Amino acid sequence: MAKDDYFVIVYQLLKLLYENLKQGKQITSQEFNDLCINLNQSYWDFIVLNMSRDGYISGVVEIKTLTGIAPKIQDVMITPKGIEYLFSNSMMERVKNTLKDLKSIVPGM
Repeated sequence: MAKDDYFVIVYQLLKLLYENLKQGKQITSQEFNDLCINLNQSYWDFIVLNMSRDGYISGVVEIKTLTGIAPKIQDVMITPKGIEYLFSNSMMERVKNTLKDLKSIVPGM
């Protein structure tokens, strides 16, 4: 799977949000923005909006723009449904295993 694959990005965002939740921290705007580096804006918006609509994250407000709908992020957090998806979805398990394999092959990942 490519690092810009939909499921890889979803996994990385959910994992980051879950880790922050367990530590009692809020995701910073820098951490959030780092996830979308090298993605086009409409693809990132699609991912964030659908994660919110599917109930995996909260804190996303849909804003109407001239070009459509864009997400506005306000204290984004993982939901219990997002935690369940992170740990029980077979695609998330495949992404996790793929990323583990990459980390063992590529130093510094």
